[in-house]
Amino acid sequence: MIWLENIKIAFQSILSNKMRSLLTMLGIIIGISSVISIVSIGDSMKGVMDDIYKDIGKNRAYMYVGNIEDFRSTDFFSMEDIELLKERFGDKLAYICTDESLRSDVTINRNTIKLRMQSVGGNYRDVQEIKMLYGRMINENDVERKSKVIVLEQNAALKLFGNDNVVGKTIRVDIKENKEDLLIVGVYKIEQSPVLSLLQGQSVYESSFIPYTTAFPSYYGFYSLDVFVNEKYTINYVKDEIVSYVANLKHREPENYIFYTVEEDQAMVNNVVGGLSVAVGAIAAISLVVGGIGIMNIMLVSVTERTREIGIKKALGARTNDVLFQFLIESATLSAIGGIFGTAFGIGLVMLGGSLISIPIVVNPASIIIAVAFSTIIGIFFGYYPAKKAAKSDPIESLRYE
Repeated sequence: MIWLENIKIAFQSILSNKMRSLLTMLGIIIGISSVISIVSIGDSMKGVMDDIYKDIGKNRAYMYVGNIEDFRSTDFFSMEDIELLKERFGDKLAYICTDESLRSDVTINRNTIKLRMQSVGGNYRDVQEIKMLYGRMINENDVERKSKVIVLEQNAALKLFGNDNVVGKTIRVDIKENKEDLLIVGVYKIEQSPVLSLLQGQSVYESSFIPYTTAFPSYYGFYSLDVFVNEKYTINYVKDEIVSYVANLKHREPENYIFYTVEEDQAMVNNVVGGLSVAVGAIAAISLVVGGIGIMNIMLVSVTERTREIGIKKALGARTNDVLFQFLIESATLSAIGGIFGTAFGIGLVMLGGSLISIPIVVNPASIIIAVAFSTIIGIFFGYYPAKKAAKSDPIESLRYE
C-alpha cells in the first residue's frame, strides 16, 4: 500500500512541474531512443545480410590457386579438372564451374553498352534462382556443343534494342580477341533490394550469361572455381576432400589451394556489423549517463524545494527509509517514463527509416525490456544521493526552512 502511495506522490510531483520533468527526461529519451535505434539497425542489417547470402548460396564456395613459389601453368584449373571433379564427387557437388567472366563492348544501332559475360555451366539455374522473362537459360547441350548463345539481363536488352523481348536476335561480342556473333536465347531480370544495390554500387557493366566452353578454349587455365555443395552434405566435410583431391591431382600441397566458403564470408560480415553496433551503441549510451546526471540535479532541486514537507512527514512519524523510498521511486518513475517514450521514439525512427530504404526492420523485444529496465536503474542510481540527503535531514531544521 505504501508503494502505491509513493508512486501516486511521484506522479503528482512530476505533473506539477511538467516542463521541468520533460526537460529532465529528455536526456533519457535521447539515450534510450539512440540505443534502441542502433541495436535495431544492427539486427536489421544482419537480417538483410542473411537474405543476401541466402540468395548467393549457403552451400557455395570459391576455390582459388594460392601462393605457390615455383608456380607452373598446370597449377591452374582446366576444363578437364572440372570434369574429373564432377566424376570424383558425384552427387556431393550440386554444381562446379569456372568463376571467371569476359567483358566486351556491344553496339546495336548506335546503342553501345559495356557487357559482362559470366561463364556458367549447364545446370547453373539448379543452384541459383534466376527470373527468366523470355526464352531459356543456358543448358547442358549449350555447354557440350560450345554453342554460341547468350542470355541477356533485361536492362542490357532495353539499352541495346529498346525492348526486352529480344530472343532470337544476335549480338557481336569480343571473345578472346575474336569477334563472335551470339544468339540471344533468353532474357532474365535481376531482383535485388535497394540496400544490396547500394552496397554493390553502380556498375558500368550490364550482365549476361554464356556457356563456359564458349567463353574459353579447352586449353585455357582458370584461376578460380565456383562450387556448390549438395545440401545433404556439410560444406566443411566436402571441403577437405576437394582440396586434398585437387592437391594430389596437381602434385601440390593442400595449402597451395584456397577453399573459401560463403558461410565464412557471412560470419565475417556479421561480426563486423555486430562490432559496429556494439561500439556505436556504447557511444550512444553515454547520453544515458548525461540523462542520469540531469535526474540527480533535478532531484536535488526537488529535495531543496520540499524541505519543509520532509520535515512535517518526519515529525508525523515517517521513518528515514520511508522518505528514502519516496524519492527513489520518484526518480525511478521519472526515468522509466523517459525510457518508455525513448523506446517508442526509437522504434518509430527505425520503422520510418526502414520504410524509406525498403528493408524489413527487426526490433528485438529483449532490447526494449532491457532499455526500459536500464533507464529505471539509471534513475535509481542517480536518484540515490538526493534521496539519501532527504532521508537524513533533521526534521527540526527542515521545519524551520523557509
